[in-house]
Amino acid sequence: MERGMKKLFSRIHGKISRLLLHAINTCMDSIICGQSLVEYVPSVYRDDAKGVGMTGSQSTHYLVLNRIFSHVTLSERDSFLDVGCGKGRVLAFLLKKHAPCKLSGIEINEAAAQVALDWTQKYKQVKVIQGDAFRLDYNAYTVLFMGRPFLPKTFLQFLETLETNLTHPIRLVYWVDQQSGYLLKDRPGWRRQFRETLKTVWGLKISRTPQSYSIWDYDPALKSREEGRCS
Repeated sequence: MERGMKKLFSRIHGKISRLLLHAINTCMDSIICGQSLVEYVPSVYRDDAKGVGMTGSQSTHYLVLNRIFSHVTLSERDSFLDVGCGKGRVLAFLLKKHAPCKLSGIEINEAAAQVALDWTQKYKQVKVIQGDAFRLDYNAYTVLFMGRPFLPKTFLQFLETLETNLTHPIRLVYWVDQQSGYLLKDRPGWRRQFRETLKTVWGLKISRTPQSYSIWDYDPALKSREEGRCS
């Protein structure tokens, strides 16, 4: 009987949470973007069996972003990029928070990118690129955000591409890191600064399963020193 009541309470809690989160997200989207960014956009290419490809575009809850960015400081000297920005929810959140730096996003999915391009036109602070993240010069940025845009093997390829071209340190904020975050552990040049697993935010259940995010610093000079010690 007690177990049944707990399951019933959990279902009710989950439903109420989904309704309230949807209402908050829709309201904030309307205020900042003039339209909703809630609708899911499927991936243009995904092969879970092989661990390659991109995930679909699913906007992160504003309450979750508020929790994540409470551990991230952006200054006027920074240049921020959301890798796989989808429809631009992270950019919208940072505009709401009056982030003092240039804000950019890149998205390969044309349908999602077009939404972001449309609503960001009125914000000179924001630039959205519809294109391939593997072809971008990351030396123009100091802080990267990723909401699990790649499956594990593609994420590893991205890290290798990033490290090959970067000439200065960057900070990476990695949301939903539980699938591929292990690839950063003990990787030369990378240091984890913070990690947290979220079940609820403000008492609202954010997902069927707990979600984690982590904050990493990468330094090319540190990578060279560490690889030198290993050779």
